[in-house]
This record gives sequence, structure tokens and C-alpha cells, in this order.
Amino acid sequence: MEKYKQKLLNNLRSHIQFIQKIILSDMERVRVLGNKSIQEISKLRPEDQPIEMNLKANAYQRMEELEHLYKAPYFTKCEVVEENGEKKTYFFSKHQFTGHAIYSWFAPVASIRFENPGVVSYRLPSGKMRELELQSKEQYMIVDGKVIFFARETEEKPRELIYQEHFTKQKSEFILPEIVAQMEKAQDQVIRAHHAGPFIISGPAGSGKTTLALHRVAYLTQSPDTATLYPAESIVVFVQDVGTKEYFSQLLPELGIHKVSITTFSEWAMKILGLEELTYVHQLGNSEEEKDIYEYQKITALRKNPTPLCGKNIFNILSNMYAPYLTPETSRLFQEQRRNKYLDRFDLTILLQSHIQKHNFFEVKRRYVASVRGVIKNKIEKNRVHYSLITVDEFQNYLPEQLSLIKRSLQEETKSIIYVGDMAQQVYLGTIKNWGEINESVDVARNVRLDKVYRNTRSILDYLQSLKYEVTIPEGIKEGPQVTEKIMQTREEEVEYIRGKFKSFENGSVGILAKNNLYLELFRDVFKNLTNVHVMTMNESQGVEFDQVFLVGIDSKILSVDHAVDILPEHLSERVRIHKDLLYVALTRAITELHVLGKVYLKDLI
Repeated sequence: MEKYKQKLLNNLRSHIQFIQKIILSDMERVRVLGNKSIQEISKLRPEDQPIEMNLKANAYQRMEELEHLYKAPYFTKCEVVEENGEKKTYFFSKHQFTGHAIYSWFAPVASIRFENPGVVSYRLPSGKMRELELQSKEQYMIVDGKVIFFARETEEKPRELIYQEHFTKQKSEFILPEIVAQMEKAQDQVIRAHHAGPFIISGPAGSGKTTLALHRVAYLTQSPDTATLYPAESIVVFVQDVGTKEYFSQLLPELGIHKVSITTFSEWAMKILGLEELTYVHQLGNSEEEKDIYEYQKITALRKNPTPLCGKNIFNILSNMYAPYLTPETSRLFQEQRRNKYLDRFDLTILLQSHIQKHNFFEVKRRYVASVRGVIKNKIEKNRVHYSLITVDEFQNYLPEQLSLIKRSLQEETKSIIYVGDMAQQVYLGTIKNWGEINESVDVARNVRLDKVYRNTRSILDYLQSLKYEVTIPEGIKEGPQVTEKIMQTREEEVEYIRGKFKSFENGSVGILAKNNLYLELFRDVFKNLTNVHVMTMNESQGVEFDQVFLVGIDSKILSVDHAVDILPEHLSERVRIHKDLLYVALTRAITELHVLGKVYLKDLI
């Protein structure tokens, strides 16, 4: 960090600590006032009792305000020159602390925080306009007394990022001068964008798009201008899987985001449909070919058949929907699915469409026990699903029908939804290809694209380029060790190779990835007691990262598609593209070291 930026940050932190000490003192004084008991007040003269009761009530309110101020003393600082030439500093916050120049966001002068440096004006309660010169403006996000975000602008210098908590916390190989400049521009677009309506943040793996999206959520929930519109309880974040859900659950509180619902589409759908006792399975079938064919036939049914009427027997609904398109082999697979009470993403999408067709909105039921006139009864409470803000992570992996259903749960007042992902990283059949499929029109200013990858080393990015992937390599990125490719004929050889590499990463995270879940069984068994080793499929690895990655089981069929059943050429080309995108996802999970192990070299397949 440049010296002058570090000085600004240190001064800010010192001022926060200074204000917090004074707030603590005020809190003690107010606590004494608020602790006066009703019994004590009742002993006072009758004419004094209402005054004391009012002071007591005000003390409780002020205590709440001071507690908020202690955690986040202010969010903007403006240095100005008044009409008489006097220099003043104004801090703006959710609540006032005027003895130290901290004014409430609804004070008349607070309107200058929206202005650019230069000559500005604001309206007094009397209607008179007052003019002053705004010399500098600083914007902050402070959570629990900790600086998360800090930007500054003056008349001479445009807005610049001084500090961004998330990125400076990353590993040393991730801290790059160029990312600060790029993220500053993106942050500016995100923070300044109007809160209502759709917003897209896209970019390749490792570009920082998810972090940027979560900072927008943090801003909307904590800025006094938008906090009342976006209470945390009315916000939902859709993630890909349980692992990502756990990651988000740890990350969001660090940004000051609490009580936000984090869910997968399957969890959300099954809760609305009241099907929690059934099991969600992402893909059904005994081989890759069978899974592909089954999914292709379900996609065809979803898009060609009219939505069935809602009924009690969900498998009858699905059977009628799929029957015209299933082969004898996949019909047997559906009967097996029915016996096991499994549901996949197509089933849930059809059932939700049927539900919304009948009810026109979504709701969830909560069962509870209550005493009614002394008799214990089971009760059901219904609550409408109505979100002020929705964030969809890895949007490219959703069917357009799924995204349309999610949008149905948005409040009309805001229609605020954030799409995070990359159309070029689709790893599932039938997913969204363009925004017109869901009638989503997004203004250019609300479509932020991050083009450069900062997670990986130059060696890894060079390797991706050698495999003909389109990758932009930023200046100043860390070189890192060369990517290793090894020819190995068995899983046992791969296991021994991985064991030999552990010493260099005893404290780092390790990912062992393969395309086929069955292929990973030996690795799960061998490394089950090592908490820093994560064994998962390429699909499961989307959205996570590891210091060291071992891509295992590479063979000549990893990118090929060969179906015995006749299907349309566009399906085959889509599946080939998905295989290549999925491989890209796996390769980009590595932060520092990448090892590619198998029977063939990837360069000979691409």
C-alpha cells in the first residue's frame, strides 16, 4: 500500500477508536438514566413523573442509537469551506453525535454527500439555499468498528480506492496493484448504481466477481439510504451446493451481513413444495451417457409440453409430462427414481411451474404447536415468499425456467436481483444462453464485467493458454511453479504421487478433483483423515479454490461425447462445450500449484 494511503487509513482507524471511547462514556451516562426504576419514578411529584418516564423511554432509544454508532460511527466524511471562508468537517451517520461533528443522514447538510467535489448547495428547513465548497469526500464501510471499505475523492483527484478489506486479506500471491485499480472502477459502478432493478457481475474464475456482489449486498443492507428497503431477513442468496453455502455463511458475517437466507435452488424449491422428505439428486443414471440422454429427454419435455395442473401425486404429474419423450430404458430409470423418491432439477422446475400456475405466488408453511383454550393443537402458519433482494451465484448453471421462477418471488417495489457468474462457464445441460430467455433487460451501466484472472499464478494461466483457453494475464502476477503433467496408468500411482507432494503444503489446502465421482472413491478413503484435503468432482469444485490442486483420472474420453441414442446435433455440440468448460473450472481451482495426472496429456486432446 502506498504511504499516503496507509497514513489515511491509520488516521481513520485512530479517529474511529477516539469516537468509540467517547460513545462508551455516553452509553454509561445514558444507562444510569435509563435504569431509574418505575418504583423510584412513582415516588416523585405527579407533575414530574411524565417527564421522568419520557426521559427513561428516550434513554432506551438513545442507547440503541449509541450501540449502532459504536459499531459504525459514520459512513461519509465531507471537508468543506463555508460561505464565510470557515473550514469545516462533517461526518454523516445513521444517527447523530453532533458534539463531534457526526450528523444524521437526514440532516439538511447531509445531502451534500451525493455531490461531487466543487461548489455545492443544500436547502435549509426555511427553504433558503446555502452554498459551500466541497473540497473532499470520503466514503466508508465500517463494520463492528472495523474498516471494510474506504474511498476518497477531491477536486484535484478523482475517486480512488484507499482500502478494501477483502482483497488485502488474500494470500500474498493474490495482492496485485492492478486488481485494486480494476476493482475500484467496478466498486464505483456497483456502489453508485441505483438500488432497484437487475444487476449483472460477470467474469472468469478468480476475477473477484462474487466478492464484489457480496459487497453490494452489504452496502444495500447497511447504507442508511437503502437499509430500510433491504432488511436482512428479506434477502436470499442462491448458491450451487452445500459446500458453497457453508463458505458464504462464514464470509457474510465478516461483511456485517447477518440473518440473510443462504440456500440452494433445490432446498428452496422443496421447502416451498413441502417435499423435504424426498431426496434431491442432481443427475440420475448409471453412466455418463445415460445421465445425458435422460436429461436431454427431460429438457425436451419441459420446453415442449404445457405445464401440468398441480396435483397431490407429484410423480403422476411428472410421469404424464415425460412419458411422450422417454425411451424404454429411461422409462425404467424414471420408475426407479419414483421408487427411491428422488427429484432432480427438471422435476423441481416443473413442479414449481405447476404450483405458481395454480397459486400465482410462492409461500412456505411452518408447523407449530399451540394451546387453544387449554387444548394443545397442531397449527400451520403460511408466509408468502417475497424478497427485497435476490443474489444468484453462478447464474450460468441455472435453467432459464429456474431463473424465471426465482424472479417471481421478488418484491415489485425493488425488483432488485444480482446475477453473478459467467456465460462462458456453463457446466450443465439446458442452462441459460442469453438474457432474452428470461426477459431480462439490463442497462450497460449495471452490467459489470471483470476480465482478468487474479487467483492463479502466471504459470497456471500460461498453461491454460496452451490448451487454447482465452485467458488475459494481468501485469505483475506471481510466476509460481510450473504446471506438472504426469502419465500414470492407475489410481494407486496417482495416490503415491500425491502423498509425495504433501510436505510442501502441510498447512495449505489441497484439492483432488476428477470428472467421475466413482473414480474418487479410493482417494476419499486414503485421505479421509486429512482435514486440509478435499476430494470432489469437477462440478462440485466450482466456486472454491485450493493452494494445491491434483487433477486425476485424465483419459482420452474426458472431452469426448459418444451417444448410442440418436439426439440432435446441437445437444452434442453443447455437451462437448460443457466438457471443455468443466475442465477449465477444474484447472482454475489452483492458486499456486497444479498437477495433472492420467493416461494422456491434455494438450494431445485439445
